[in-house]
This record gives sequence, C-alpha cells and structure tokens, in this order.
Amino acid sequence: MEPGSFLQGMTRETSIRRDALGRWFHEGEPLEHPNLVRAFDRWVDRAQDGRYCLKNDINWAYITLEGPPFFVRSVQLGPQGEASLVLSDDQKEFLDPSTLRQGPDGALYCDVRSGTMPARFDRHAMQQLESVLREDPEGVYLLLGSRAVRPPAVSDPLLPLPVQ
Repeated sequence: MEPGSFLQGMTRETSIRRDALGRWFHEGEPLEHPNLVRAFDRWVDRAQDGRYCLKNDINWAYITLEGPPFFVRSVQLGPQGEASLVLSDDQKEFLDPSTLRQGPDGALYCDVRSGTMPARFDRHAMQQLESVLREDPEGVYLLLGSRAVRPPAVSDPLLPLPVQ
C-alpha cells in the first residue's frame, strides 16, 4: 500500500451547516439533540485556510455558517460598566465596546476571541442590556460605566470595524 493511499476519496467537506439563527442542519435535516447541538457550538473554529470548521481533540471538518460563528447568550454588567459575555461555546469573555456594531436587522454584534471572530447578541443578551440603554438627541447608545457607546450601523456586521 502506498503512503497516504488509505486517505484517497476522503474529504473534510460536510453537509453540516448552521443558519443565521444558530440552528444546525445535516443534509437539510435539523439537528435537535441538545448535546450534539451544544457540542457543535463548542467546536466551531477556523481551519488553517480561514474556512469555518468543527474541530475537536480528535478531528475536524468543514461546515457552512450562514451567520456569525458565535452568539452572545448572556451579559453580566459589572459596577464599573464592564460587560462579561457568555458565548454559544460556553466560554466567557469581557466585551470590547469598541467592536460593537449594529447589523441591518437591528441586531447587535461584537468581536470575540481576541478580535478574531464576530458574535451576534441573541434576544436574551440584548434584553440584558436594557438597563444601560439610553437615548439623547444624537440617538440610542449604551452607557457602560461613564462611557457612552454608540454602535455604528453597518451593512455587513460579520466584518470587523475598520481600525480608527
């Protein structure tokens, strides 16, 4: 047997996809088993070529994402205005307010994983920001500590904001 011949015909391509609302599908059928969905949420990563994949300690495979790689599931606001986020992969991170932006549908997005990946705030997380939501003649903003943060409206919230 020639080296590598056992891999012939093997591919890392899959029909696994997640829609823009975070629902997983395989071959067009919804995946509804809660433990599988939770595992997939934890395994979202990027392959070396930049494409999204599911990656665990054993293997990885390409997937299709029709929205952000992560969702903000909850927000805890601290006394100094800091915001701690719980992501769809069960990881916790502090919000970098400079990455906040608003998509065309009104949803709030930010960057996570040291600014390398976008995350969309789900409805629950958005509701948890209600106590810091303010409005003035310039429009709506978030009051994080003493800082007024006005997330800009962008056409593609999956792209990071330009560095200023």
